[in-house]
This record gives sequence, C-alpha cells and structure tokens, in this order.
Amino acid sequence: MNILIETPRLLMRQFTIEDAEQVFKFSSNEEVTLYTGDAGWVNTLSDAENIIRNIWLKEYSQVGYARFALILKENNQVIGFCGLKYEPELNAPDIGYRMLPEYWGKGLGMEASHAALEYAFNQLGLSYIVGEVDVANTASHKILTNLGLVEQKRYEKWGHHLIHLSIDNFPEIKTDKITLVQQTQAQAEAVYQLFSNPKVCEFYDLPVMSDLAEAKTLIEQDELIRRQGNGHRWLIKCNTRQQFVGSCGYKYDFCTRTAKISVEIHPDFWQQGFASCAITTMTKWMFSHVASLNRIEAEVLPENTASTKLFNKLGFHLDGVMREKGVWKNKTHNLQVFSKLINRFTS
Repeated sequence: MNILIETPRLLMRQFTIEDAEQVFKFSSNEEVTLYTGDAGWVNTLSDAENIIRNIWLKEYSQVGYARFALILKENNQVIGFCGLKYEPELNAPDIGYRMLPEYWGKGLGMEASHAALEYAFNQLGLSYIVGEVDVANTASHKILTNLGLVEQKRYEKWGHHLIHLSIDNFPEIKTDKITLVQQTQAQAEAVYQLFSNPKVCEFYDLPVMSDLAEAKTLIEQDELIRRQGNGHRWLIKCNTRQQFVGSCGYKYDFCTRTAKISVEIHPDFWQQGFASCAITTMTKWMFSHVASLNRIEAEVLPENTASTKLFNKLGFHLDGVMREKGVWKNKTHNLQVFSKLINRFTS
C-alpha cells in the first residue's frame, strides 16, 4: 500500500479499482449519504468502479489529490474516505469525510480530517480550504468548526440547506532580513507603487499601472489563483525598516510538477540583497511544502542582465532560450529559462 497519511488508528492512500466493493458498501448506504448531494448515485458495483476510475483516479493525476481511501488499522479494512476534492463551483479545494455507520462516534472522523488538513497545508502546498455541510448534520459541522473552519454563509443546494465554511492558513515566512506576508487588498497602494514604476515593469509582462484599480484587480487575480490551490503571492517586507520593498510568488502546474516564479523589487531597494533573499526563502518553502513539486523555473529576458546574474548566482541552471516565446507590449521576446530541481536543492 502506498500510504500517504497515517494517524494512530487510521491509514489513508489513493483508491484503486480493487476497492470497488468497499466503495459500493459505504456509498450505497442510506445513512452514510443522508446529508450528501450524491445519495442514490451508487447502486451497483459498476457504479462504484466508475467513481474510482473516472473521478478519483482522474483527480489524482490532474490536480494531485482527491478523496483518499480511509483504512482502519485494526482490521485493515477500507471503512470510508477522507481528504480533499477540488470543487470548480467553489474555486477551491473542499475537505470531507465519509465512513460506515458502525465506525461513527469513535472520534475517527475528527482524527482523519485533522490529518487530511495538515497534509493539505504541509504536503500539497494549499492554504485555503473550504467545507460544506448540511445544517442538520451537526456531527460533521462540529468536526469542521473544531478544525478551525469558520462559517461564511448559508444557502440551498441540491435540495439541502448548507453551511459554507472555510479556513485560511496563508504561510507568512520570516527570515532575519525579510518577511514574506500575504498580499491583500489592504496593501493595494504598495502593489500600485511597485508596478506603477517603469523600471520595475521594463522587463515584465505587465504594462505600467496607471491607477490604483489596476493594483486591486491584480491582487484579486492572484488571490483567485491561491484559493484554487495553484500558487501563492507574497509582499516582501524589510524587517528593519518595516516597509514593503517588493513582491514575489509562483504559479504551480501539477501535471508537469513545475512552478514558475517571479520576483519584483522597487528600484529604491535594488542591489541590497532583497531579491536573492526572497527567492531563496520562497523556493525553500515550496520544496518543503509542495511534495509533488519537482522543478522551479523562471523566465528572464536576455537583456535583463541583473536577473540573469542573480539566477546564476543562486544556482539555477540555464536550460536555454525560447525564441520569441513572450509576447507583450506589442512585440515578441526571447526568454531565457532558468530552473532548479528538487534533487539539486540544498537548504
């Protein structure tokens, strides 16, 4: 068994077709599906196989996670599922669990869900998780609130009165020199001051910002990427001056196990080591918290000699030049590709 998560009483791994009989057992149980939106979907063994093959296995390969088989150690039986599922309607990963009634009331739901949440934060690199529960499902609601999820709204869906909850565990990262903090609308002015500077945007694929609304839109777009589980965006704060000096972030593609990074420093703070410190801090966190991540890359214009020198200094490998790969500001651009691999990474 390829065990991904272990607790004192439980194991969790990816489902396989061989689990179809147990999936049929808990998915066709009316008590188990009473408060779910898929009651009555599984009526045959073939239905269970279809869920495994066309939903869970596909999600494992496309986004890197899905519901995991929940195994009780004492009898080595699959008793349900637990874990994350990306919900396109919610633009976020959802945490959930399900298990056979004979295992209810033993604290297993909380034990499994807590471990799954920690796995999401520390192995999947996710920081925003949602959960939805029927108003009448008080046991599951208690588990979600005990995990730290906070109610955001109530609404109707699939004939159920649902409570929508979420938890935000944005990773603030502090070093002796800088702190990487969450970029929010409250810092829109700092983002505007950065990207309204022509020197910052000279080699960047964004036009020079002309008003604060553009900064707010950019923050909103970056936040959507984060909530979808595809990256993070930080502002870089100088610890001694307690002042924002730039920003950095990444977008992650699970299918290629590759994250593309970028860093921007305001000209007032160039050549003071902030970019180097930010990239080193960010990449260390990425390799430590995104277990499937294999490659970090950066695209740099050849004429951007300062960034070229920086990535060489930090041990990134120059893979080559993609001719006319970039298209912005009404012209095409050659792009150098620098990369660092997990097996070449040293802290």
